[in-house]
Amino acid sequence: MTIKKKRCRFCRNWFPHDPRTERQICCEKPECRKQRKITANRRWRLNNPDYDKSRAGKKRIWARGRGYWRYYRQTHPAYVAADNKRRRKAYKNHKFSANQDAIAKIALEKLASIRDIIPNPSANQDMIARRGDVIVDYLFLKESSANRNATDLSLPSGP
Repeated sequence: MTIKKKRCRFCRNWFPHDPRTERQICCEKPECRKQRKITANRRWRLNNPDYDKSRAGKKRIWARGRGYWRYYRQTHPAYVAADNKRRRKAYKNHKFSANQDAIAKIALEKLASIRDIIPNPSANQDMIARRGDVIVDYLFLKESSANRNATDLSLPSGP
């Protein structure tokens, strides 16, 4: 009985395949078997995209129960440095966006106070001066928040 030969999909060499299976696609070399495993895993992940999402909770519980991340951080200082850098950047972005939200709220309050001063503009000079002061206050506030390096900007005193 002669054993048929097949061509390995990865190294392209001929190999005698196992007669018990017709679907063997690679030879017995470790690098070809590793490549076959990688392609099989990739294909399986494409067919099961939600697998990781469904197992995330179990993985988290497993890692916490065994102190996995603490051990990993102790043994991988490059990961720790990169993660700390990422965290600092995320914290700065979060602080900046929170600050922008506060500034937007203050700006809206200032604009609302301008609108409420005089519902119908008139020629009354006191009201116009008061409205001008609020507008100037608002503009100084916007300028000081836009220029974070400015420390001397102060609101002007009254007329």
